[in-house]
Amino acid sequence: MHDASAAGVDGILVVDYPPEECEAFAATLRAHQMDLIFLLAPTSTAARMAQVAQVASGYVYYVSLKGVTGAGTLGLGAVEAMLPRIREHVSIPVGVGFGIRDAATAVAIGRVADAVVIGTRIIQLIENAPRDKVAGVAHDFLAEIRAALDS
Repeated sequence: MHDASAAGVDGILVVDYPPEECEAFAATLRAHQMDLIFLLAPTSTAARMAQVAQVASGYVYYVSLKGVTGAGTLGLGAVEAMLPRIREHVSIPVGVGFGIRDAATAVAIGRVADAVVIGTRIIQLIENAPRDKVAGVAHDFLAEIRAALDS
């Protein structure tokens, strides 16, 4: 953790670390000025949200789709309905990810969430780009997303 903090890491997301078992880990991260980020899902109960709220810091990542990342269609209505439920328990920002592939979807999520998380689409773009064009492809895609969010 010391090395990660020294390298500039400011948050850790460990997808399979249950909140009821990670208090010591969370405290150690905080001692190194790093946040422990937890996932919440459409199936998360109020009790699970309350557990996450006790140990999460930085932000909570709401996984907006059931299934695997990069698959399925994002249901904005379902996200809009879930965020107030999450915020009843969680006082830190809520980022939404899974199913966000383009500027239009990012803008729609950005209207209701505190942050927009895009992963699979960026990976797809850089996997299909020539090695010497990867940085430019990622930059151009993210610049398009940023411009849409700022408009």
